[in-house]
Amino acid sequence: MNLLNDNNPVHIFLNKIGDVVIANLLFVFCCIPIITIGPSLTALYHCMLRTIKGNNNGTTKTFFRAFKQNFLQSLLVSLLLTATAFVLFTNIRFLQHSASPMGKPLFYVSLGIAGLFIILALYIFPVIAAFANTTLNLIKNAFIFAFMHFPSTLVIAVVSILPMYMTYQDLKLMPLYACCWFFFGFALTALINSSLLYRMFKPFLEKAEEAEKPTAITTDKTQTQEETHGI
Repeated sequence: MNLLNDNNPVHIFLNKIGDVVIANLLFVFCCIPIITIGPSLTALYHCMLRTIKGNNNGTTKTFFRAFKQNFLQSLLVSLLLTATAFVLFTNIRFLQHSASPMGKPLFYVSLGIAGLFIILALYIFPVIAAFANTTLNLIKNAFIFAFMHFPSTLVIAVVSILPMYMTYQDLKLMPLYACCWFFFGFALTALINSSLLYRMFKPFLEKAEEAEKPTAITTDKTQTQEETHGI
């Protein structure tokens, strides 16, 4: 009878496994049109943040609600990131083989910008999943979270990038890796990242829940109002 108790650790663990698999399959299928990767990633993080909090009641319903709610904003952000990535990649490749005296300094500047771009790409979709605001303010707050918790940012970068990189290092095991990514890989990565992200977001989420009004992230003289997405 204890195994059927909702508070039993085994029951909680199995529920989380189920949430991860279902959310991962939904993410993969919703990414098939390619252009919907941004909204799908936002919905995935919304589900995983709720799983970490312990109030993910119905992964499918939660996923599609977040997918619909954040579709336009996530789509715009993903298109901007794609265009920026193309420009950065082209610029870095050009400067890498440039014989100009300014080529090398500009190359390192471009690498620094690429680093900021990666940080933004890692944080923007979880921030959209958790908070409602203008796109510009969400981008600003993504950087605020990233640099206020820089050690966690490094961990998130490793968790997000290293497994994907290792996947392409052994082509013989590619079918096995593809199977893992298909069933749980993306959601498991998001779940691990969400365990760190939720600690960052929690103070602002709790203020919003208690006051039932927008929370604020204050940096220097700038105050940005945040509404939550019901995490």
